[in-house]
Amino acid sequence: MITCQVSLLPLGREDYEKVVFRVLDQLKGFNVEMELTPLSTIIRGEDEEVWKAVRALFEEGLKEGGKVIYTITMTNRGGR
Repeated sequence: MITCQVSLLPLGREDYEKVVFRVLDQLKGFNVEMELTPLSTIIRGEDEEVWKAVRALFEEGLKEGGKVIYTITMTNRGGR
């Protein structure tokens, strides 16, 4: 099990919130838990599924936002 905290920062976009929510919509296609916080999104799930989800977020962010910054913190520690 992996827990991952992801923050997405689309650069130079006034509609950054729309970009973030369109990118996060990608998580619906993965078997992961998602928790939105004011500063980031927490993703929990089996290792392979979390890695796939993070990659999909990254690729979608490039399509949607052009230049982006991602901050990703991961742990294999269980619990909340």
